[in-house]
Amino acid sequence: MLQRTHLMRVLLLMILLTVTSGAQKLDTKALRDILSKQGFTGQLHGNVKVTFTRLGAMKCNATMLQVFYYTGEETNPPGRAIHFSQRLIFIENSNYLGQYVIADRPSLIKSDLLRFPYSEEDGNAIQCDQDGLPKSAILDGESIVLFR
Repeated sequence: MLQRTHLMRVLLLMILLTVTSGAQKLDTKALRDILSKQGFTGQLHGNVKVTFTRLGAMKCNATMLQVFYYTGEETNPPGRAIHFSQRLIFIENSNYLGQYVIADRPSLIKSDLLRFPYSEEDGNAIQCDQDGLPKSAILDGESIVLFR
């Protein structure tokens, strides 16, 4: 009986390690590296102040995705308007999957969806479907598209 309990603990530990290794947290330098090498279209350098905030993880089908909130703000563009961009970035292991350009930061992240501070009638969530991240979603009455 004791041997069976020990075996169960070892198996549970192995499963836990497998799940957590698939969703390793990336530091900002590693994230910038991945994005710059894998086709991210947002600005990462230059006269732009970039911030990344890890919002958590989402499970799309059997895939664990890390979700990052990106902001990019031009700094001191002489004679021009300052531009500001907000995006949601999705990473699987070390692979950049795509991004949505958004108007507001999500207010809630759950296992398979991101909820925004809008009414349900106007569209307030990005939710994984049987194919993973949706190609498009409606947020606050506006269509957003997943792209690289």
